[in-house]
Amino acid sequence: MIVSVDIYDLRLPLKVPYGNSLGILREFNTFLTVLTDEDGRVGMGEGTPAQPGYQWETPESIWGFVESKASEVLGKSAEEAHALLMGSKNEFPLACTSYLTALEELRQAPVLTMPQEGVRLPLVGIVNPPQGSSLESHLEQRLREGFTTLKVKVGFAVDEDIRKVQKIQAVVGDAAKLRLDANQAYTPEEALRFVNSVKPDNIELLEQPFAARAWEPMRELASRSPLPLMLDESIFNEEDVRRTGQDGCAQFIKFKLMKSASAVSMQQQMEMARGYGIKVLIGNGVSSDLGCYHESLIAARCGVAFAGEQNGYLKPVCPLFREPLGFADGHICIPAGYKRELDPDVLQKYSREQRHLTRMP
Repeated sequence: MIVSVDIYDLRLPLKVPYGNSLGILREFNTFLTVLTDEDGRVGMGEGTPAQPGYQWETPESIWGFVESKASEVLGKSAEEAHALLMGSKNEFPLACTSYLTALEELRQAPVLTMPQEGVRLPLVGIVNPPQGSSLESHLEQRLREGFTTLKVKVGFAVDEDIRKVQKIQAVVGDAAKLRLDANQAYTPEEALRFVNSVKPDNIELLEQPFAARAWEPMRELASRSPLPLMLDESIFNEEDVRRTGQDGCAQFIKFKLMKSASAVSMQQQMEMARGYGIKVLIGNGVSSDLGCYHESLIAARCGVAFAGEQNGYLKPVCPLFREPLGFADGHICIPAGYKRELDPDVLQKYSREQRHLTRMP
């Protein structure tokens, strides 16, 4: 039985503003759920929304959902609570993530268990030059840090995007692959001009050129593009994966825990994608330590080979965990025997709201 529920509405300021065609983030608005059962086991989960336009849920709707479900979960078994919340995951995926992953920790779901040897996975390096830094020096710094895949935001103005990518290609050469993310910003004409104007030599893929679930434009572009395509914002559930595979809309899908809502569901969706011959990527750059920890466990357990995007833990000014997740030579590093513990001082400092519900066993 779940005997206590703690929920937090956190504002975690970032070291450097994080921007794309949807807008600029200066802080993570992280919603955290901590569940404790009668045996003293603790399960944790988070949901962190990106900029408006990425998901339909808002910070207000997420907090309202998280707050309303706390009393419903209290006193139930992990299995009962999980079944209850799975019914809401398609309508409220991000809000449900904070509960479902916490419950899956309590249930010791294999996909969320730490490998005996720990975890060491390559990450993408974000091309985001700080103010006063040249693009060339920034790229050289990313390469020195050990990144072999670099993520470049496009989708601002197609001609400028083309020139930007060409400039980066000239600097990077074959030292790293480029992952290009348009964040839903192109028209079909702009996307076609873009994919035919950059050399495909070291470009790994172009991500989400059109609005979410623009299936027909994606199918048409995929049939004509010399660059591999990936969907992100279009993929929230099994039906989205099925549509992508059946219509041939993309060669890659990027999965994020906050969209799948459940680690177990995410594993099932990745297996479905692979069944269609679609390559699988994982990772959320807008996520705190806990989400990145969970996605790294999933990636390790599911054998994801491509550089991950679960680099959000590197962006806030201070870690959420008492012992920070490691980073070395372009990799996230979680040692064997790692014990993830929240830092109570960070929770206290950055909580805008928090609630604690308890029930005697």
